[in-house]
Amino acid sequence: MRRQNGAILPFCLVFLALLGLMAVAGWESLLLHERMLANARRSHDGFEAAEAALRAGEAEVSGRCPIAAPPPDGAVWRQVVEMAPQWWENRGVEASFAGAGTPAPRYFVEFWRGSAASPGAPAPNYYRITARASARNPAAASVLQVLGVAVCNGEQTIAQNRLSWRRLR
Repeated sequence: MRRQNGAILPFCLVFLALLGLMAVAGWESLLLHERMLANARRSHDGFEAAEAALRAGEAEVSGRCPIAAPPPDGAVWRQVVEMAPQWWENRGVEASFAGAGTPAPRYFVEFWRGSAASPGAPAPNYYRITARASARNPAAASVLQVLGVAVCNGEQTIAQNRLSWRRLR
């Protein structure tokens, strides 16, 4: 029988140490991906809540014919992206959306009445709806805007279209 020097023991210890380092690196990568996925999910939830608020604003506009005058403080076409959450609490209309978290998504409607192409013809009513929603993280709020036009004929909306849509944050 040959004499054994025990060389396999250091080899196994080094191999196990390398396996341990690979496991730790894999675990850290897994945790990083889990956090990234959670942030993406919150961002998506906030976006969906803001889109629901836009739709609630469009429903409000379609129910107002003839469309009312601009807001009394002359806030037509104001940039409202960076307004503080307190501003939204005081001015924005709350929209219900299941699972949106707190605070609830809110929207703000601004109007501008166009002029009719000919006397007696219905005038287009332009509006901009800005919606803000955050899914359990106020710092990561989604802000969306839609520019639309509604044409009223007396007490009835005869046409309503989105002219543009954009994501501000």
